[in-house]
Amino acid sequence: MAAAGRIRVLLVEPRRIYAATVARHLRAGGFAVEVAYSPGAALTGLRERDPDVVVVGVGTQGLGTAMLDRIRQETQVGVVALSDGDITPLLVSTGVVCVGDIEALNVRIRLALRRCGVGGEPRGGGHGDETHRREIGDLRIDVAARRVFLRDEPLPLTRTEFEILCTLAESPGEPVTCRQLQLSLWGDASDGGRSTLGVHVGNLRRKLGEDPHSPRYLRTVRGTGYCLTG
Repeated sequence: MAAAGRIRVLLVEPRRIYAATVARHLRAGGFAVEVAYSPGAALTGLRERDPDVVVVGVGTQGLGTAMLDRIRQETQVGVVALSDGDITPLLVSTGVVCVGDIEALNVRIRLALRRCGVGGEPRGGGHGDETHRREIGDLRIDVAARRVFLRDEPLPLTRTEFEILCTLAESPGEPVTCRQLQLSLWGDASDGGRSTLGVHVGNLRRKLGEDPHSPRYLRTVRGTGYCLTG
């Protein structure tokens, strides 16, 4: 049984050694993990374990996209495709990551939770709507509704701007690296992605009405990344 307050992950991966490696990394990251080694066990786990998110091994030796489609038919929870091969356009929306980068897997799991309206928190945690909301100063983020308010006025954010804000709001006052943000948004941390991230951050700051010389909410942490403060 998963510990109270921990995000429940159903890992679907037929290769036992590979699955053990992934499960160990996820548990070290604070997730409660159940492993299914076959499609039948995966579907049973979905019905009996009620996971918050499902991680499916796909690619050259995994279960393939057919299993992803079946899981989507069975549940509305977040799904992350874990690939040890090429990342194809078909899978990008599910959050394809590489098992060799546990940082990517953790942040993509939380992104998948946000996209299905869970807000990066376990379902049924007894906190009601509070787990779906973040308040930092005059800034209010409704994760489930995907809406942001500044001094009670709605902010028209793009999807990327919203995801940046949500990722930073998971640890207000603490710096989040550019690498973490890139992985959360795109599952990739290339140098080109960093400049693109900077453009989105600049647009977000303008919508927040920030003073470019002394921003109140979205601060740059030199040599690291960004920090959300109130």
